[in-house]
Amino acid sequence: MTDDWSIFDPPNPDELARHAEDLIHRADLVRTHGWDDYRYRWSCGEVLGTALVLGDENELQRCGETTDSALERWAYDVWGITCGPSDIDAGLQRTRAWFDSIRAAR
Repeated sequence: MTDDWSIFDPPNPDELARHAEDLIHRADLVRTHGWDDYRYRWSCGEVLGTALVLGDENELQRCGETTDSALERWAYDVWGITCGPSDIDAGLQRTRAWFDSIRAAR
């Protein structure tokens, strides 16, 4: 086993940009076609991330999540296993800001 797995460290800026672009693309698909074509095709994390970008509280509730619980899940994707917990402990400020920046770009 190695301790230099990429999941432990935060993604680099290019990877974060790709995450953001992917979520923007998914949000555009949902805006155009609705959730029915994607809800069961995408992973839980993809659905939650898209719902966060769209500010879709109904979809989050449908998944049994709140905004905060969905942000907690994404904190690990956005900041890695080593830094995600510190953002959760700090009230998800960095994760919230990252999603806010994606929404502002749209």
